[in-house]
Amino acid sequence: MNDKERKIYSRQITLPEVGLKGQEELEEHGILIVGMGGLGCPVAQYLISSGVGYLTIMDPDKVELSNLSRQPLYSEKDVGEYKVNVAKNVLSKINPNAVINEVSEALTRDNDLTIISSHDFVIDCTDNVDTRYVLSDMCQSIGTPLIHGGIRANEGNTGVFLPGSGYYRALYPKPPSPESVVDCSTTGVLSSFVGWVGMHQAMLAIQLALGLIKESCFFFLDGRKGTIRQVEVPDQIVEIKNELPKELPDHMSASELKQRLESDNPPVLIDVRGLAEREEVKIEAKDIHIPMDIFVQTVDSIPKDGNIVLYCHLGIRSNAARAWLESQEIPASHLKGGIESWLFEFGM
Repeated sequence: MNDKERKIYSRQITLPEVGLKGQEELEEHGILIVGMGGLGCPVAQYLISSGVGYLTIMDPDKVELSNLSRQPLYSEKDVGEYKVNVAKNVLSKINPNAVINEVSEALTRDNDLTIISSHDFVIDCTDNVDTRYVLSDMCQSIGTPLIHGGIRANEGNTGVFLPGSGYYRALYPKPPSPESVVDCSTTGVLSSFVGWVGMHQAMLAIQLALGLIKESCFFFLDGRKGTIRQVEVPDQIVEIKNELPKELPDHMSASELKQRLESDNPPVLIDVRGLAEREEVKIEAKDIHIPMDIFVQTVDSIPKDGNIVLYCHLGIRSNAARAWLESQEIPASHLKGGIESWLFEFGM
């Protein structure tokens, strides 16, 4: 950390709970924020201004005029632009040294594993019930800490869910009925209250990154009284049925491949490397060896059911083979980063 950074974060570094070591830990953390609305804006702003070094912001929505009163990262000139693009531009000016990735799509059961698994923890700032359960289930299944936030009129809640303890489903096992779910356009909400709940999430995130939170916790925030009440999170682990999407993604992470190989319908691997590479190391699973130099000639031996994953050393050859199969109307996936990414995640 240089002298300029020490001065910027001097008030935090002075705290015994932070210190120079804690400030450096913040800089090394990678955090995913899902939802860049009323909660996501203050969360992102305070994390970046606190010195968090790696941030992914995810939201499929564009800025609307009705957002401006409670989403302070945006202005009237941004209406019609993707929220994540505008937010990245603003946040980068607050902390030019931070790495900020923007994802202008919704989190679903098709992309959740790939996106979540590359971060230290996740902050749920969505107003979508389905996404809330997708986040909770995936974070629980892969052991990723989750920070929750939600608002309804003058009632808010935040929480931290840690691996090995009850996640969101332990408190709310089943999603509410569709007719009972209403958003702030129906109930109304005070902008200052939204900001308060978001800042509470940001505070929990900083404490979690510094290792100050040791067990799951959940809070109710009363917007009328200005009070916070903590409640106990049940210890039980809620069994979830983790259904993988039937259609494989074009580019698959090592974590997702491992999960699929351990599922009831594991894919067949196709190794497109040369024989010498294969003899040195390979993924131990049901596979077929089809080197790239004979790949086109042996296409008839490739299963056509779409449940195949190609792999090579770094993912370059396997992606080329996948693209060629796609041109032949044969569905296939490939291991992003190749066997190197597999070895990095899981070793030999």
